[in-house]
Amino acid sequence: MTMQKPIFTSRLSLAALLVASASTVAQEPANTVLEEVLVTAQKRTESLTDVPISIAVMSSEALSKTGVRQMHEVAEFIPNMSISGGNDSSTAVRIRGVGATTRNIGFDTRVGVYVDGIYMGQSPGQNVDILDLDRVEVARGPQGTLFGKNTVAGAINLITTKPGDELELEVTGEMGNLNSRRFSAISNIPLGDNAAARFSVVDHKRDGFIKNITTGTDFNERDSTAFRGQIAFGGERFDVNIAGDYMESDRVSFFGAAVSDWSGSVPNTESPGRLELANNIDNNEEREIWGVSATANVDLGSDYSLTSITAYRDTFTTRQQDTDHSSLNILQVDYPDGYEQLTQEFQIFSPDEGRFRYVAGVYLYDEDAESERRAIVGDLTPLLQAQGSPLAPFGPQFNGAFAGTFGTVDTRSWALYINGTYDLTERLTLGFGGRYSDEEREVDFSLVGDIVDLGFVQVPASALFGVAQGQVVNGQTVAPFKDKKTYSDFSPSLSLTYALTDNVNVYAKYSEAFKSGGFNVDFVSQSLIDDGIDFDKETVEAWEVGIKGSALENRFRYNLIAFQMDFEDYQLNQFIQLSNNTSTITIQNAAEVSSRGVEAELTWYPTNNLMLQGAIGYNDAEFDSFPGGASARNPDGLGADLGGNALPEAPELTSAFAIQYNHQLNRWNADLVSRLDWTYSDSFYTTEDNISVANPGSSIPFGEVDSYSLLNGRIGVESMDGWSIYLWGRNILDKKYSTTTSSDFLGTVLDFPGDIRTYGVEVSYKFL
Repeated sequence: MTMQKPIFTSRLSLAALLVASASTVAQEPANTVLEEVLVTAQKRTESLTDVPISIAVMSSEALSKTGVRQMHEVAEFIPNMSISGGNDSSTAVRIRGVGATTRNIGFDTRVGVYVDGIYMGQSPGQNVDILDLDRVEVARGPQGTLFGKNTVAGAINLITTKPGDELELEVTGEMGNLNSRRFSAISNIPLGDNAAARFSVVDHKRDGFIKNITTGTDFNERDSTAFRGQIAFGGERFDVNIAGDYMESDRVSFFGAAVSDWSGSVPNTESPGRLELANNIDNNEEREIWGVSATANVDLGSDYSLTSITAYRDTFTTRQQDTDHSSLNILQVDYPDGYEQLTQEFQIFSPDEGRFRYVAGVYLYDEDAESERRAIVGDLTPLLQAQGSPLAPFGPQFNGAFAGTFGTVDTRSWALYINGTYDLTERLTLGFGGRYSDEEREVDFSLVGDIVDLGFVQVPASALFGVAQGQVVNGQTVAPFKDKKTYSDFSPSLSLTYALTDNVNVYAKYSEAFKSGGFNVDFVSQSLIDDGIDFDKETVEAWEVGIKGSALENRFRYNLIAFQMDFEDYQLNQFIQLSNNTSTITIQNAAEVSSRGVEAELTWYPTNNLMLQGAIGYNDAEFDSFPGGASARNPDGLGADLGGNALPEAPELTSAFAIQYNHQLNRWNADLVSRLDWTYSDSFYTTEDNISVANPGSSIPFGEVDSYSLLNGRIGVESMDGWSIYLWGRNILDKKYSTTTSSDFLGTVLDFPGDIRTYGVEVSYKFL
């Protein structure tokens, strides 16, 4: 007797999918057509064509065929989306040019990342290893009705493969250049008529490709291990899934290669090579991320159902970094952060049949975040000389002193929401939604600094960097700050969908979302402490129109969407360069921002063997108003209005194209599968100032990234007997490109080179 199928299997979306920004090719049928794509972006399982949202989907097969190994690589294939690389402690996800770069526990992301409906939390928990996923859904635009706060730009949903009723075991091994080794295993074990378990593990190690010529260490390596386990069981009127996951990573990470000297004044001569740096210490980054959850689905009768999702997540990250990015020992930092998060969600689903369908829910969120920032001083002679300080001869006496921050931010929030549809006619459907959220955030924060005794004068270490000092307590300066803020918001949505034919829908949608306010828990100035380190919430209003459909007897699928998003009280996290070889870190409600553009995606099978696919995103994201936003490096001077400037990290044009061809090898009962992926990113600015040099009149490039395109490929044999072997390559043409530029606390200008050419062989066997 086989295991009983869970009551709400469709809501957990076990279908193998093919669409949008990446696609899959199954073993060749007699007449290849595109399968219906099911998504859960609106909590219910629905056809992609029927959902009035711009959604890109990558199936498990697509993730494999494109060689995606971590979340940040997914963005290469999703137009109008980017995820930063290099380091994982401050991952930045952007959709339609809008995102957040932060290392601050009091400043939230703008794109929510979810695993099976569970919020993954702040930046350190977002760039996870791809492990046994059924698919990835990227819902572009505000998702405030169903996902609440911190989804003003979009939501990324990672849907895992659930336990099934067949015994399975699949192992995969991979080796490549840069001494890359990757091993994964997936097992599915039936546990009787109504229960099953599924376990998966992946271990990935790879050397870095940025050489620290001072120590001989290679930066930007990979070294991580991830586990996931699930147990599912059920009865006549219920099913339960208990899941747990764990990931650990300990690696030499990358925070930029110096283009200038430590101060940003002259070009770097210590390590002039593009893939070189000359740090006196090696950067290190550790992460430990784990969580447990229980999802229960209950049949309430009359085709109504209840879902409960209970989850706990714990994230810890620490990084040690050479802040002067040189062989000098001026300044290094140690940044440990920790997050504990408990969530509870209840959802009630109406019957799937009938003209009126809805899901209503309540969501509870409890997070305790803790942060330390330790800036450890070395020989300050170069900095004091650059500042013209009379203390320059005493620079070595500051060695070992520190300035730091210590803070906690506790967040408690709850929300009520409803989302549904009503069929006005057989072809016209009204969509509606609303979410009320209430959130309280409490901060307990102090800036602490040593006092260095030079014999004739005592110098607070914080004063050397323009950081708040406060009163002297037990021989250290202490600037404390405590506060509590409450934020509330109602976010509605409204849409109309019209079926032009059985295969083509058009829609128009209006939606809102909000990003809660918070606190600037970082190295801040005395004036900011005096004025208050809090900032207010931001809100967005968005309009979207689109057409989705299929043609040519379901061999051709397309989506075309146009959008406009308008932000009020846009929160901005800035390193504002000052004139004393330092900078100030400021989060403020800085501006009005707009983002507008189009997204087009298609998949086409010209023949049963050939798949063609394309996706293009155009995005115009800019500050409509930004008084006082300029830094000292702006030709118009510190504090100039940046209205009309483009948002940083927001290319206007991005695209992804793929061609895949399957050729049957009847003798081997297999297919020869070949695939090429070409991706493109337009040029973009990396700072709000929108200039391309470090300082006015400088020859040091900084602030603009050139356009680039990448070619990835894969060729191999897939047997219907369960084995496969592939040769793969990423950045096959070894394109030299940069993903971003930035500057650090002392003004060092930094470049972030993209990955060099990587290649290898992958062997997989599935025990049938």
